[in-house]
Amino acid sequence: MASILILGVKVPFTRGGQEVLVNTLTRELKGRGHQVDTVELPYRIVDKTSLLKQAALWRSLDLDCFSGKKVDLVIATKFPSYCVEHPRKSLWLVHQERSAYELLGGRFSDFSDDPRDALIREELLSLDTVAIGECAYRSAISRNVADRLKAFNGIDAEVLYPPLPLGQRYRCEPEEPYILSVGRICTIKRVDLMIKALSSIHHDIRLKIAGLPDEPGVMEYLTNEVAARDLNRRVEFLGRVSDDDLITLYARAMMVYYAPYDEDYGYVTLEALASGKPVITAHDSGGTLEFVTHHETGIVAEPTPESIAIQVQHLIDNSALRLAVGERVKVAAASMGFLFSGWNNLIERLLSPLEG
Repeated sequence: MASILILGVKVPFTRGGQEVLVNTLTRELKGRGHQVDTVELPYRIVDKTSLLKQAALWRSLDLDCFSGKKVDLVIATKFPSYCVEHPRKSLWLVHQERSAYELLGGRFSDFSDDPRDALIREELLSLDTVAIGECAYRSAISRNVADRLKAFNGIDAEVLYPPLPLGQRYRCEPEEPYILSVGRICTIKRVDLMIKALSSIHHDIRLKIAGLPDEPGVMEYLTNEVAARDLNRRVEFLGRVSDDDLITLYARAMMVYYAPYDEDYGYVTLEALASGKPVITAHDSGGTLEFVTHHETGIVAEPTPESIAIQVQHLIDNSALRLAVGERVKVAAASMGFLFSGWNNLIERLLSPLEG
């Protein structure tokens, strides 16, 4: 039995994939007899210099021993938790500070070509390279995340896909005429593309959006888009839903929309496939494309309302294609062992530093 600390980065009053990952990993480790606890520091970025301060906070922590009990292993997840110093540090990378990496130069990054920004970014990249390089074992939650780490920092990482949090509880039921969107509501998730596309899709089809906003002004923007297109009776914001309700929403959906920009992994994609539902995603959605193939397990459209509307309407109108895609989704889900299990190998890899 090992004493293990899982390092999480918590944005208060929000919940996303990282929180699910930390909670499920904690549960699985405890179930195998290990003594496990979590260390989470609140993540609040006032400006870009705060990124370095956040990293310094983690770097200053002493996690070697508590109440006379030695900590055998720490498992870091996302920036800046991996900045901790520990003789046995394992990494299951969710993502780095994306605004300084792959989002640089685009609408989702506030880094500019100002020399001061360039200096902060240079320090972040250097810090990441050192801190991640210290890890006795390195893994990432998807091929997309691992590829970024290799491209920007020259560091290799094994891909360990997170198994689904609700295991084998997902199910498929006869479809109802709605498209389901699940996840944090923020601009990078691009829920607005589906709202805008809906006005060009058959009027019987509705859109249900499960999740809470975690970005100032985003709900006002989306509700204005709904009102401007007279979609109030077709778009429903559900807020946070229970696990049971979420499973039912997946089970009865016609299809699931998940087309964020350059996603790390996306539990939503796998939850949809486990529920036998095709996924609507985009050519630039990153990690979703590791599981979704156009007209095989879903729709891969251009990231525009027009393209999404055309592709969705085509799938709705073509019942033979929709049936074929549905069958392929079930086959694909059955063949992906990590959808429902896979914890044993994953934990064995994360705990591998204990063998040294």
